[in-house]
This record gives sequence, C-alpha cells and structure tokens, in this order.
Amino acid sequence: MPELLIMYICLMMIKKIKKIGVIGCGWLGLPLAIELVSTGYNLNGTTTTREKLTTLSSHQIDPFLVQLNPALIGDDLKTFFNVDLLIINIPPKRNQSLANDYLEKMSNIALAIKGSSITKIIFVSSTSVYPEDKMVVTEETAIDINSSSAISLYNAEEIFRNLENVETTVIRMAGLIGPYRHPGRFFAGKENIPNGLAPVNLIHLHDCIGIIKMVIEKEIWGETFNGAAPSHPTKAEFYNLASNRFNQTSAKFIAEEKEFKIVSSEKLIEKYHYQFKIPNLMKWLLQTPQN
Repeated sequence: MPELLIMYICLMMIKKIKKIGVIGCGWLGLPLAIELVSTGYNLNGTTTTREKLTTLSSHQIDPFLVQLNPALIGDDLKTFFNVDLLIINIPPKRNQSLANDYLEKMSNIALAIKGSSITKIIFVSSTSVYPEDKMVVTEETAIDINSSSAISLYNAEEIFRNLENVETTVIRMAGLIGPYRHPGRFFAGKENIPNGLAPVNLIHLHDCIGIIKMVIEKEIWGETFNGAAPSHPTKAEFYNLASNRFNQTSAKFIAEEKEFKIVSSEKLIEKYHYQFKIPNLMKWLLQTPQN
C-alpha cells in the first residue's frame, strides 16, 4: 500500500472530530453540511420543517426535526447532541424586540450541550456586533454598546465561550451573498439611496464554508474571527453594478459617507493563511451570471 495512503488512513483514524451536528440547515447550514459529508464526516442536521427531513436524508445527513420557541423541542434531542462538534447557525431576527428571545434560545441550546459528548463548538455570529464609527474594525474592536441587537449577539457568543469543558470558536460573518442571495436584488430600481460612498462588508457562501472547514481541519479553538471579503467597494459602485447585472436596472445612491465600518479579515489571512475564494467583490459580480 502506498505510503501516502497509509498516512491518510492513519490520520483519519486519529481524527478527533468524527461526528458533527449542524443546528440550522438553511442557506448556509445545508451546503456546509453537504460539504462536510463529502469530506468524510458524519453529520446530524436540524430543520424546522418536516418536509425538509427528506432533503437532509438525500444528502446523507441524519435529519432531526427541532424547534426553538424558545424552548428546545425535538423528537430525539439526545441523539442529535451525541456529536463531537456542534455548529450553531441560527441568525437572530432583525426585530429589536426579539433580542431577549434569541438569548433564551441560545441558553436552551447551551443547557442541552451540558452533559452531552460535545467538546467543540463553532458559533456563527455577525459583524453587526461592531459600531459604525467610520473605522476599520478587527476582532479586538469593542462591540456597539448603543445597539441592543449587537449586545444580544455578543452575549450569545459569551454563552458558548463560557461553557465548561467545551472550546468555542466564534466566526462573525459579514453580509452573506451567493446562490439565491444575489446582491442585485437589494436595491434594484431604487433612487436616492443614502450613504452611497460607504464601503460594503460582504462574504460569499464559498468563503463562509471555507472558513468553517479551515477551523475544523486546523483545529482552531477558542478564537474569534471576522469573515469578510478583503475588498470593500462603495455601496454605489457595488450595488449599481449588481443591479445592472441582475435585471439591467440601476440603483442610484446619494454621494455621501455617513456611518460605516470596514471589517478586517487580516487575522484569518495573516495568522492562519486563509485564502479567500471570492476576494474581489467587483470581479465576482462581473463573472456572475445575470440571473
């Protein structure tokens, strides 16, 4: 048997993460779970709709019907949580009044984790925790203390960081783009859109999955990362091009620069050598089919 094949088999045998659970198999969670299955991991995945159970099964993902209302309700939660790594991908609702409800949901997940086999967590968070203070924000930047949603999201991160006997890595994703989330939908045909000179902070689905895979493969635990493409064109140039590419309709912005931030992903790039699959957002738009 070739030496490289023997080495690969040995590495797989000593692989610490063998079974992964994904809470929230939606726009990001489902393709992520499919990719992890193709890499050789066993996957448990949750959905809130019974119809989607067959979709998960068709991709070799063990399906679980789980609701958070905000109590954690499911048919076989003990089996679902019988994994090594849990990926939590449940974005909070935009309604500010739901901040406490979101924290209660996360607390209920944390309670279920206690006493389970889970030793690692990846919590998918958001760069919305940072203030719009006209500056570059890094993982060391203080959160926006004037935003109840930012505080709620940070407190949710802390719930999982502070679990005993569990190592948690938090990934703060920027605005999500990719299949079924073409940015040309956002402002197509609109006029007098404010803040046209502000930079955008976005990340493609491919890089969301790529960053999560890197964390798992390199076993990077106890860290916090910003996930944002390293290019930051202005809203006016990016969304006008996106609108024209999507449906041949312009998006007209006011040439002004109000509140904004530039989310830095240098920690991923410099410290862990992550190479973005979609680093140049304008180039990606020009190469994306017009649909």
